Amino acid sequence: MKYLFNKYYILFFGLILTISGCTTNNLAENSNSNDPFEQTNRDIFKFNNGVDDYFFKPVARGWRKLPSFPRDNLANLAETAYAPLSLANAMLQFDTEGASVIIRRLLINLTFGIGGMYDVASTEEFGNIEKREEDFGQTLAVYGFSDGPYIMLPIFGPSNLRDSFGRVVDAVFNPMTFAFRMQNIGLEGRLSQPVVAGVEKRETYLDYMEEIEESSLDYYATIKSLYMQKRKKDIKNGKGSIESKINYELDENWDVGSDSLIQNPTKAFLEPEMEKKVDYIDDLPSSNHPKFNEETIYLTN
Repeated sequence: MKYLFNKYYILFFGLILTISGCTTNNLAENSNSNDPFEQTNRDIFKFNNGVDDYFFKPVARGWRKLPSFPRDNLANLAETAYAPLSLANAMLQFDTEGASVIIRRLLINLTFGIGGMYDVASTEEFGNIEKREEDFGQTLAVYGFSDGPYIMLPIFGPSNLRDSFGRVVDAVFNPMTFAFRMQNIGLEGRLSQPVVAGVEKRETYLDYMEEIEESSLDYYATIKSLYMQKRKKDIKNGKGSIESKINYELDENWDVGSDSLIQNPTKAFLEPEMEKKVDYIDDLPSSNHPKFNEETIYLTN
């Protein structure tokens, strides 16, 4: 128990600090915003931005300057190390498709990617197997737990009550944690995976986040909106219904029998053959986003 506390005291402290601060905060005027502790969240957001400017951004820029070897290899190893946790959550969600993807990627990269140093599973030769990450926050959502109030965690950034709890559970019950403990690997070694993964992600979104900060009238509100949209996409494994792509108000004078989906969006749900899944792109407002693809752009509000 002592070692467990030493390992995760920073995470627990940050979570407790946030929640305790939130309990003393007044409710926001707009109760529908899912952000009843807005002032506290904004204060923490300001603190996080300061840390980001003076520490994380310089580290991300330095990481970007590294050659592909060893930068990409370290990032691939970090993803491989996270795979057992993703697999555990996929199984808890009874997501057979996700579990299959994770297992195939893991086995291929371990076997042909020199222990996970190379992401050969994403290549055309191995079928372009997509990356899939699952966490306990997603698992709780699948079981019907609501996200709860929006929370800005110190250092860790945007979250909500459900995902904050899920983050702690993932940290404690990560299968790699037990493997490291059995091998008597110290805290420094155990932190290598989340540190590398965090730096890699910060570098990936470096230009995109700077653009968002410069163009947003309210940077805090923009980040909150993007986070909520991303989590909805994560929970649905990147898929959503056509309804999520078309924002409309149905005019009672429209022709219900029309063949035009634009004139009658509900036709997509009246005809079974038109019920399909489409990619979310709600969190891709500009071409600076790493996953931007002009071929999948839809008009959304």
